[in-house]
Amino acid sequence: MAKRTTLRRTIEVKGKGLHSGRESAITLIPSYRESGIMICASKGKNLYPIGDCELFSPGRSTCLVLPDGEIIYTVEHLLASLYGMGVDDAVVVVEGGEVPIFDGSALPWAERIKDAGLAEKDDGEEEPINLSSPLLVEDDEAGAWVACFPSDVLKVSYIISFDNDFIGTQVFSSVVTEETFLKDFAPARTFVRLEDVDELKKQGLALGGSLDNALVFDDKGLVNDTFLRFENECVRHKAVDLLGDLSLVGKLLCAHVVGFKAGHRLHLRMVERLKRLCRGDMS
Repeated sequence: MAKRTTLRRTIEVKGKGLHSGRESAITLIPSYRESGIMICASKGKNLYPIGDCELFSPGRSTCLVLPDGEIIYTVEHLLASLYGMGVDDAVVVVEGGEVPIFDGSALPWAERIKDAGLAEKDDGEEEPINLSSPLLVEDDEAGAWVACFPSDVLKVSYIISFDNDFIGTQVFSSVVTEETFLKDFAPARTFVRLEDVDELKKQGLALGGSLDNALVFDDKGLVNDTFLRFENECVRHKAVDLLGDLSLVGKLLCAHVVGFKAGHRLHLRMVERLKRLCRGDMS
């Protein structure tokens, strides 16, 4: 087991939320308690472990309902970065209700965490969740699933298949380490089909979306005046989303997690399965 870690210094950032379109401010604070990732909706309010929050997804993001009723939207890129960069204990203060989207990737978070550095703590070790048998959650109607297989390390694999010639079928698989997260996961940006944008806005989503914070595809290709960072950038971003959702179990996971045509709602069903497993509920 490895020594538990926290940030060496506080990180403060501001930015616009993808779905609300509003400005918000985030403060990441070192924590020298063995408390995991703690979160609150503004300075001075009660802190709660992320594993104690209720989870829901409006479809294109993951949101937390804190025990005091406050809601924090679009947490997945930030939490994926804390998880992927090896931060065990930290305090997250979200003022404004939604985590900023930046360029649509987790890279701005991962780079800030790398710049801040990690501090090993003398007391306490991180004991991971180890599986004795596979777990599976399915969406039969969508033909989608997420599975967890026993493994000595955390590995994420993902397969997507979209009815768009320029997204199509993509595959990505990697063991999760600080190095691989920074290089292979974090730069991948969120994406959307142009035909889906109007429907998202009707649902009150993507109000802060733009060509600066999401890859947009139509039937002719990439609409943005940019280049893909990876040939399979879209599926890599789905792997980031999955990793951020898995962090909500509240403990380090040793497993090979595979997602097939899944999304946040299915990810969160697996999170609930894993949380029940931690409680000793095998159902």
